Amino acid sequence: MTRTCGIATAVLLTAGPAFGQTCKPLTAANAAASAGIPNINHDGTPMPGTPAPDISRGFQGIPRSAQPALTDTQQRIQECTYRLAEANAEMPFTLFVPSRYKQGTPNALIVDLHGLNITPLQQILFDGTTDLAERFGFIVVAPMGFNVSAGWGGRVGQAIETAQVKPGSDARYSASELAELDATTLLKLIREKYTIDNDRLFLMGHSLGGAGTYYLGGKYNDVWAGLAPLAGAGGIANAEAAQKYKSIPMLIMHGEKDSIVPAATSRRAVIALQSVGAPHIYLEFPGKDHEFWIRRGAENMEKVFLFFSLLSKRTNAGFLTPSGQP
Repeated sequence: MTRTCGIATAVLLTAGPAFGQTCKPLTAANAAASAGIPNINHDGTPMPGTPAPDISRGFQGIPRSAQPALTDTQQRIQECTYRLAEANAEMPFTLFVPSRYKQGTPNALIVDLHGLNITPLQQILFDGTTDLAERFGFIVVAPMGFNVSAGWGGRVGQAIETAQVKPGSDARYSASELAELDATTLLKLIREKYTIDNDRLFLMGHSLGGAGTYYLGGKYNDVWAGLAPLAGAGGIANAEAAQKYKSIPMLIMHGEKDSIVPAATSRRAVIALQSVGAPHIYLEFPGKDHEFWIRRGAENMEKVFLFFSLLSKRTNAGFLTPSGQP
């Protein structure tokens, strides 16, 4: 087995056991519970007798609507777990496999990273995600990242006392390190169980998951065919940091009135990408908040899937020099 930046690149199994995971179909009750307490209608209009959320108040003003009736594709979401050895724990994740999937025929894969205090189930239930994955033929996996706040890597963080000791060290893994290991290990396991097109691996995430998209997208930049940070925290600080993305097409989207992760974060990332000629599209939505525009905005989620549907490492020539050569 060969490896790229620590992620197994491709031994695609055509048969065998399901890599130690347990999965069960999503229930309507679990989906409804995951939506939280609604304070607004699904279409964004006020609920009678409920004060309208004030999006300028940050986490205290997040609009939330009830989970609508599950679509046919959402009913095929699997709630799963697998054992992450380094964490000494079972890691939950959610999975969607399109009906056209056929073992032996390479299939595109999206890794979908959740935001702060959002679960893998909540993430994959963002409106349109599975309907669009079915339409375009994408497998979608949403990892936990160790817990809902660990942050997908890139942090120092305190050691987790129940985790394993790191090889060659007397220190235990931190939550941030386990979050990264969860994402990369789950990617490896999905690639072993399913026939995945290695040229069509995509990474997306919202908020803290957007920060993870920047971090894991840059660190493992030879793995991904495209990136999509949505209202992404962290961003890209400068031209030096942007060098890692010069050959990866990126779609950045943000709400103009975001009071949790300011749109300035994405604008700074865009300026950095522009400065090094990295391929990107930036969409900013006037008047929109941090979350509702994408969680209950299937028309905006469609933009992500349309973007990914155009991309493959087979057809991406990479960054071209003035001579016209990669």
